[in-house]
Amino acid sequence: MRLTAGIRVKNGRLWAEECLGSLCRFVDGIVVLDDGSTDSTPDICRARPKLAHYIRWEKSFFDEGIDRNVVPALIKDTEPDWILIMDIDEVFEDRILDDIGPMMQQDEFDFWGFRMVHFWRTKTHFRMDGNWGEETRVHIHERLFRNNPDLRYPCRRIHGAHVLGLSGKGALSEAMIKHYGYAHDEKIVEKFRLYSEVDPDGSYGHLLSEEGAKLVEYRPGMDIARVMELTR
Repeated sequence: MRLTAGIRVKNGRLWAEECLGSLCRFVDGIVVLDDGSTDSTPDICRARPKLAHYIRWEKSFFDEGIDRNVVPALIKDTEPDWILIMDIDEVFEDRILDDIGPMMQQDEFDFWGFRMVHFWRTKTHFRMDGNWGEETRVHIHERLFRNNPDLRYPCRRIHGAHVLGLSGKGALSEAMIKHYGYAHDEKIVEKFRLYSEVDPDGSYGHLLSEEGAKLVEYRPGMDIARVMELTR
């Protein structure tokens, strides 16, 4: 089974080494859509031996929906059996190394979803309060799919990560995705400013607030169901 991963990125220097290094341990190829990085992201990406395509597309506007739909097209050009969609600030738990083969070789399920935990100002603890905990409990991120010509994303400038065109049955993986997008103070502020500019009617104060924060120390192989129960 051939597996190709696709990533959209802009200025992902803080996470690129870990994200790409993790993917290289279990995928056959990686495609990257760079939205105009001005840091060392291009050099980090091009140094990876499993890089199949690196496309730099500098735009004068932000449109997540356009980028998310370009990435699957780049992936399909590599003719994979399975497609994996990731962001540069995301890393799988190591348990994916043992699980990925059986997940692709079985015949019952056509796509897989994953829970995500959001690390807060550090890469050791994640948040389980308020919107953060609710997102981990409720939102299942479909990221691994059989190669499906109908796979696409909504044409939304922001928050368009919900996959359209899925068919067949899906299942929830025990492996989690570690989201490091809020692990660095400067990136928290950047995201708040970007989201507030693109979506001025949205409410993003929780991205800056630590009121009522419930931090959980991450441990490899931890029982996230138990964590969700204890932090309600």
